[in-house]
Amino acid sequence: MKIKNSLRIPVGFAAGAVFLYRAEPVLWSFVIGLLFMLCGEAVRFVSAGTLIKYEGVTRNGIYACTRNPLYFGSFLIGAGACIMGRDPYFALFFFIVFPIVYLWIIKREEAFLRGRYGEDYERYTREVPRFWAGRLDIGVVLRESSLFLAVKNGELRAVAGIVGILAVMLLKMIW
Repeated sequence: MKIKNSLRIPVGFAAGAVFLYRAEPVLWSFVIGLLFMLCGEAVRFVSAGTLIKYEGVTRNGIYACTRNPLYFGSFLIGAGACIMGRDPYFALFFFIVFPIVYLWIIKREEAFLRGRYGEDYERYTREVPRFWAGRLDIGVVLRESSLFLAVKNGELRAVAGIVGILAVMLLKMIW
């Protein structure tokens, strides 16, 4: 059973279109924003490369540090895009709406996972924080992640989205 987040995707695309239209990137904002976006995608890619969906509670690799690394990575990507685009109104919108939407999504997912995995998931929630623990062994995280699994889990769609944003931003800088 998948958790349906039906409005999040179309609303996200609409907000993205508004953002791209209003964006006014310059070299410094492009570079700093790109760094945030690359860090965010690295977190997402490693996370997607560790997650084996619907086969139990994933508690290894990056999931030993945070229960929601994909959302943390998405936040970094969005923050990077806001820096890159230099639109203070959209940035304010992003920094207010993203936490509200994703907290709602996380709570729905947690309810689903509690129902599916019971005490095993409850134990995981007691051991690993919802967001970031502060401890991270990069070597272990990378060893526990698989490029094949990241691709299988659809992470190339996020990469394609980032490439699209970068292309639009570069075009806006040139013209």
